[in-house]
Amino acid sequence: MLKNRLKPSVIIISLLLFIPSMVFCHGWGGYEQGAKARGMGAAFTGLADDPSAIFYNPAGITQLDGNQLLLGFSIATVQGDFESAGTSGIPGTSPGDKTSLEEQYFLIPNFYFTSKINDKLSLGIGEYTIFGLGFEWPNSFEGRFAPGGINGEIQTMTLNPVAAYKVSDKLSISVGGRIERAELNLQNQIFVAPGVDEVRSEISGDDIGLGWNAGLLYKITENLSMGLSYRSIMKHSFEDLDVEFSPQIGMLGLIPVGILNTKSDLDVNLPQFASFGLAWSKGPLTLTFDGYWWDWSEIDQLAFKFDNPVAGQSSQIVPMNWDDTWSWAMGAEYVINALGRDISLRAGIMYEECPVPDETVSPAGYQGDNIIFSTGIGSMIGPLYSDFYFSYVHTKDRTWNNTIGSATNPGGGQVTGEFRDYGSILIGGSLTYKF
Repeated sequence: MLKNRLKPSVIIISLLLFIPSMVFCHGWGGYEQGAKARGMGAAFTGLADDPSAIFYNPAGITQLDGNQLLLGFSIATVQGDFESAGTSGIPGTSPGDKTSLEEQYFLIPNFYFTSKINDKLSLGIGEYTIFGLGFEWPNSFEGRFAPGGINGEIQTMTLNPVAAYKVSDKLSISVGGRIERAELNLQNQIFVAPGVDEVRSEISGDDIGLGWNAGLLYKITENLSMGLSYRSIMKHSFEDLDVEFSPQIGMLGLIPVGILNTKSDLDVNLPQFASFGLAWSKGPLTLTFDGYWWDWSEIDQLAFKFDNPVAGQSSQIVPMNWDDTWSWAMGAEYVINALGRDISLRAGIMYEECPVPDETVSPAGYQGDNIIFSTGIGSMIGPLYSDFYFSYVHTKDRTWNNTIGSATNPGGGQVTGEFRDYGSILIGGSLTYKF
């Protein structure tokens, strides 16, 4: 069961110890790194005018005066159903049966600090989440025997120091390093034999990976700017993952079964990705447009290598074969004067392609293209600039009919059906202090 259900808490920021969190978008990647940007549909690469630029386009921090500290958060919840086609033969299932994801809430924190050293050089550091996954199916779910068919949890948190240099009045460039901590937890049931209790399988562990990022911001005209941003591949080598079974079964009568606790190694390359963006501003109106490219084809399989054989197998291969994708976003901001202050009103929309092909659709995640609708607001509240946003993520329905549904089960047939009515709601905010 996922452990980070939302609880009342105080977020303590540490540059040395950081807590992985989840995101909710296509594949395992998302855009919850800044409240202002998210309120504009995450179309922020060509604007990058608050401290969350450290993620979206670090070259943008040369626009920020003095020292600025931003503390932010997102809260996410997801819903979705699986409608069975009734092909598995598992007792108690029939065509049209619906199973719903368990209700969950997740907290996704971020923080950024920037400092203008002189007219040319700016430095910054940020902590945020790029990659993550979180879901939970009930124990009776028909697809519980597929890999990750009960619970799936991929959590990351990235620490990202950057330096940005203003080459001219029009051009700024930047480069940074990324330290990413990742945690993995996958759970599913194992069918052993008729009359024998199902076995719960759980694989869990963590790793720290290193990468880098770079950005460019160019002012084409007084009103129009262009941004480019790149994040490198992130290699994670999970060593000594815990592989645990409940209950463990060494022998079934005189038959050796070998479902015993062990360790496993897993190498995962989280993809490189790049974005480009345009931002146009005139008076109170700002319009933005972004494109994001994700190199998801880096993820062709998950190959778990066991220290000791499990059920006679020295490894488990989970096919992925993901495709590269594009995401497209448009955003707008309009500043009004009301209640004696300037108030920024924002809106945005994003379309995300799903990287998962038909042959590897599974219950372990969100498997359809997304359309994301966002709105936001920003204004000074006392000495702090405050930003808030709301997003709704609509995920297209997706059919499950492939060999992943053929995992051994009590009915002997392939699990098929449709993942339907998926949707996520996200709210978030941030406070920025300038000094």
